[in-house]
Amino acid sequence: MTTPSSTSLTIRRAGEADVVEIVDLAQAAYRGEGGWTTEAHLVSGSRTHADEVRGMLADPAVTLLVAELEATEREPESPGAEEADAGTSGAAESAGTSGTSLVGCCYTRQDPADDAGTIRAELGLFAVHPSAQSRGLGGRLLESQADLLGQAGVDVLMIQVLQSRTELHAWYERHGFLRTGAAVPFPGDPEWLQVQGLGMDLMERPLRTS
Repeated sequence: MTTPSSTSLTIRRAGEADVVEIVDLAQAAYRGEGGWTTEAHLVSGSRTHADEVRGMLADPAVTLLVAELEATEREPESPGAEEADAGTSGAAESAGTSGTSLVGCCYTRQDPADDAGTIRAELGLFAVHPSAQSRGLGGRLLESQADLLGQAGVDVLMIQVLQSRTELHAWYERHGFLRTGAAVPFPGDPEWLQVQGLGMDLMERPLRTS
């Protein structure tokens, strides 16, 4: 992925044409190197696959959003502190080129109301490409989902966060999520875990005050 010098971000609903890029994006963010969200040292295997993404697109309870950058690219200068802080990793293919690239994605799956009438939705496959991290794109993507859910009458947004990822817990707390104290088993193949018995902590963010 190239390094943008000037960008225009678009957040939109995903479509069939995005499936391959979504799979590659999730793999880069969760299993690749160079980004602060990587889990490669904790979990192996594929983060998702094309059939799973297509299943999300076909599920009426799921809203799958992508963040797309339309950018004019430039050859980067020698890496410095500013680039390191921005999480950039990858050089421009050629100076002065332009194009559109998928840099983020996330889905929410809305559940039916519970006995108390509370409607919850789960957030997942939340990824920003390592070359675009630490620029606020993830927060904008998250708020787009929260706005849509609030308009749909959803009361609570939930997420499962891999245990031992203290930096991820802190990021979600800065964006309104609270730890519930509950945990669930790792949802994938247990053989993928590099740390035996690692589970998922449940966090929730209220979307409506009444």
